[in-house]
Amino acid sequence: MVHQMRVVLGGTFDVLHAGHEALLSSAFEGRPDEVVIGLTTDRFAKESRTDVNAFSVRERSLKRLLAARKWRRARIEAIDDPFGPADDLPDLDVMVVSAERMPVALALNDARAAKGLRRLAIRAVPMVLAQDGLPISSRRIRQGLIDRRGRRLKPLEVSVGSGNPVKVRAVREVFRALGLPARVRGVRVPTEVSDQPFDHEAVRGAVNRAKAALRGGDLGVGIEAGLVWSPVLSDYFDVQYCAVVDRSGRLTVGHGPGFAYPAKVLEKVKAGSTVGEAMDRLTGIRGIGSKRGAIGHLTEGRLDRRRLTESAVLMAMVPRIRRDLYSKGATAR
Repeated sequence: MVHQMRVVLGGTFDVLHAGHEALLSSAFEGRPDEVVIGLTTDRFAKESRTDVNAFSVRERSLKRLLAARKWRRARIEAIDDPFGPADDLPDLDVMVVSAERMPVALALNDARAAKGLRRLAIRAVPMVLAQDGLPISSRRIRQGLIDRRGRRLKPLEVSVGSGNPVKVRAVREVFRALGLPARVRGVRVPTEVSDQPFDHEAVRGAVNRAKAALRGGDLGVGIEAGLVWSPVLSDYFDVQYCAVVDRSGRLTVGHGPGFAYPAKVLEKVKAGSTVGEAMDRLTGIRGIGSKRGAIGHLTEGRLDRRRLTESAVLMAMVPRIRRDLYSKGATAR
């Protein structure tokens, strides 16, 4: 006798969105013989949320989605507790859950084992993130923050950990180019690195700035340039790092192009000056770092500090632009 593959999953499925589709898509992977979908009753749904569509509305929407995606062999069952039918039905094989529900999945398997039923294979599906780095959810869609695909509808609150107007303008321009509505402001924060960072201090300074700038906003952005040693070329290169952190703690980092300084500048830096101070003396331009920058002078205006900074910001945003290709990523510590 051929064994039939049966998959089970459950949820409220209130305002259907990309996260629900990812969960269901995983459940129907490999064409199982049946997918049992537990749909929370109105009573159970309202235990964790105040605003939710009626069971009949949610069931109707779910059936429409299943038909549109040609996901057949599905059976919807009302559930009135976290486990639903999954801790009683003996002929189940796989349980599909969102990554954040893993503790429930493990507890369910323990409940099955206590009843003499075999444990189910657990298929955990990563949370689908919106443009602001937080999971797509029905609640956030209802609030008008995002749409069903995770596109941000209300402006992001973005704080740049710097009082340098060049950095703030660069971040504002990158977000505009990406089509991300954002209110960008600069805030002065401590970097906890030396005034003239070397090597790993530069990226650490960017991360420190981003974390300190976040506060109660959506994104914190930190930008820090430093001199990075190349053992191959036996020379220092100026590299600008950008770190972006969101409220979930997800951290993405990138850096812009690197370039070498004239020997006179490096001599002064090694003697204790910052690059900015050394370039001010070399060029006679006071505060050059807040204007066109050293790169503007060295390239004779072909590339200025703002555009150099934009490249670093854009590189830090890459995993957020292609959310479908990147995992949750690093967590700010």
